[in-house]
Amino acid sequence: MDEPRAPRPLAVVTGASSGIGYHLARCAAQHGYDLIVAADTPLADAVHDFESLGADVQAV
Repeated sequence: MDEPRAPRPLAVVTGASSGIGYHLARCAAQHGYDLIVAADTPLADAVHDFESLGADVQAV
């Protein structure tokens, strides 16, 4: 039986679809954070990028 995975830290990032918000979210994902991301523009591409880095991502 697999051991339970330790909880990952969580980051909340606004403006995550582009610019500095995107880069901050990407950096957090690269460093082992799961993400809650928000933006006033579509997030689908950014969410895919962050998930490809291993993050569990919730877009709001």
